[in-house]
Amino acid sequence: MNERRTTPFRWTLPVAELLLCAALVEPFAGFLIFQMRPAARADSTKAERPVLDLDLQRVQTPEEKRAERLSMLRIWIPALLNLPCVFLGLARKELVPNGVFSELWRSFTWPIVGVIFWWIAGRGLEALLAARRRVLSPVITWIEVFISSLICTFCLLLLFGFLLDPDMRTGVIYPWYLVVPASGLWVLLGATTVAARISQWRIRRQLIVESKIALV
Repeated sequence: MNERRTTPFRWTLPVAELLLCAALVEPFAGFLIFQMRPAARADSTKAERPVLDLDLQRVQTPEEKRAERLSMLRIWIPALLNLPCVFLGLARKELVPNGVFSELWRSFTWPIVGVIFWWIAGRGLEALLAARRRVLSPVITWIEVFISSLICTFCLLLLFGFLLDPDMRTGVIYPWYLVVPASGLWVLLGATTVAARISQWRIRRQLIVESKIALV
């Protein structure tokens, strides 16, 4: 029997995420390297926390304002697309090298670590689509369900927190109005993996029942 070929989301999602983030942060690669040089010196512990200076301090025109906004979005989006990295403690300031702009550091490092979460999300999407054809591949593990459930719960708490407690909006490291869609995205991706596991469980039960009926 020839099975319909499906998109390998477990690979395409992580690769697409890396390519998109690389395209967004590419203009700032030189700036990051420039900041990393003092951090590599012996006296780097004395370096002061940097201030991002993109030569946009003297904003005079709407065009300059849009350019400043676009620059910050290019820095924020790669980290927001990999919001689950917060679970690994990567949002802590002490993990940022001295002398390096923290948000820029996260925009380069979180997409690399976030490949793990995108891989799990891709497997979940593959499994859910395969379940429609009663195919149990790829098999979703309980570890993946546990991680996805944590991500989904955390992001839901963020969304409800922003809705019920406006003061919470000032307690996040990124603009809350950008954290909202990022949280919504990971609620959907996490729920997809959990739903895939449930679907596979139901298919297994159906197969057991059918096999028993066939033996009667």
